Amino acid sequence: MQYSSKLTLEEIENYLKKRFEDSGGLLNLSNLPHPSTFKDMDKACKRIVSAIEKKEKIIIVGDYDVDGVISTTILTDFFESINTDVKWFIPNRFEHGYGLSTKILSHIQDFDVIITVDNGITAVDVASWCLENNKTLIITDHHITPQKLPNAYAIINPKQNDCTFIYPDICGAMVAWYLIAGLREHLKSTINLKSYLSLVAIATISDVMPLLHINRAIVITGLKELNNSQKSFLISLKNHLKSSNFKSEDISFWIAPLLNSAGRMNDASQAVLFLRSNDLSEANERLTFLVNTNEKRKIIEEEISNQAKEQVLNPNCSILIIRGDDWHEGVLGIVASRMVKYFKKPIIVLSKSKDGLLKGSGRSIKGFDLFASIDPHRDILETFGGHPMAIGISLREDRLKDFINALPNYSDICTDDADKAFCEIELELIDDRLFKILEKYEPYGEANSPLIFASCNININSTVSMGKNSEHRRYQISQNGKTIEGIHFNPSNPLEEKTYNKVSYIIRKSIFKNVEILQLLIK
Repeated sequence: MQYSSKLTLEEIENYLKKRFEDSGGLLNLSNLPHPSTFKDMDKACKRIVSAIEKKEKIIIVGDYDVDGVISTTILTDFFESINTDVKWFIPNRFEHGYGLSTKILSHIQDFDVIITVDNGITAVDVASWCLENNKTLIITDHHITPQKLPNAYAIINPKQNDCTFIYPDICGAMVAWYLIAGLREHLKSTINLKSYLSLVAIATISDVMPLLHINRAIVITGLKELNNSQKSFLISLKNHLKSSNFKSEDISFWIAPLLNSAGRMNDASQAVLFLRSNDLSEANERLTFLVNTNEKRKIIEEEISNQAKEQVLNPNCSILIIRGDDWHEGVLGIVASRMVKYFKKPIIVLSKSKDGLLKGSGRSIKGFDLFASIDPHRDILETFGGHPMAIGISLREDRLKDFINALPNYSDICTDDADKAFCEIELELIDDRLFKILEKYEPYGEANSPLIFASCNININSTVSMGKNSEHRRYQISQNGKTIEGIHFNPSNPLEEKTYNKVSYIIRKSIFKNVEILQLLIK
């Protein structure tokens, strides 16, 4: 629901409060369901405990995005804390492809127990191989389940139809955290589960999970843990970003891209090693690698995005297909996100890979389930998986026309109102009273987006460049005697010094030299 009329502070708070009514209200950690409400949780825990006691060889297989990297870190750190030796492995995007595939058999063949995190729900072939070779496969995942599930020893996934865990929309790292919670209980351990929530919070935000129900509770606690933590990687990040108080947007805009860059451009193992740094010196060295990798990612992403705008195969359709050759596979998901903002439609970006297949990523617009639209046509595809908002696919070149022709066409999805203003306000309304209301319903993110306000007839008194490459702008904005600072990140059309009919923005608090000020984040 969008408003255009001016609202009172009470009406603004009631609007925010209503968001949580359908998800159980404003929950806290005491509302977390018990681990045993997951299907197969107790079965998996008993088998892992048995493996620990018998000193069987265990390997953790992760995924190359932030969620997979953090899931791997959580589980590996837990086993280390209980003095159990395990190995971990993350498939290389370019060498092995996604997840638990037959391309990684040489890496897992010497182990007795294979535990996946943030992947595995489509690994039918490897599950059969495990049965034939007397391996125990335990899958922990959160992706949408296919009609045919792998024949694994145990599958822990809240999206299974017969799973009684009541919150299906959680990230893979939270599933992994629940596994260690279950193991802690079965082992009668006293390990501090709360200490892992800083990692779970990063994964929840990075994987764009809805910040409602228990996700919100976990992220609130996790951010507190994150800001108080003395872990080497966090101190390194705080020093690099010159911040000691991370909020959800800091994770979305700064931390997630850094951690993701390793798997996109090189090898996600580098991100795991950074998170598991033993001291600050090691963390700083590994962070430097990630920062440099992320800078390379930005350059390549910009080049491909400029090309992609001109290479839409079906411009009149609801779901656009963009195809290129030799585009860097690691950045296709980000390019798809940028094209969604540009075209205001769901986008699938494809590029021909070395093995001859078209591989790519899809991203959706608010309120449209892209996964559900593609799922009926998975027989055309070689691989397919993902979420309502993000998918990964591959297909043969000769099936591309069939795929495009099979795509559904809708008349009501080709708009994206995510950046429309919630309501119009005067600048004089922006004070601590309003911000305390907004702060009460943090953290903001997926399904709890920050309110976008608009003000009319405002003056831009000054504008200066900021950022490493002067890519951002800082403004002094005034209206009827009230002046406030505005920040504009990567503006395609920077504001000039003049009067504007309407400017949209998010209200945020900035801390500079221990002084707190309210700012407008210009949309």
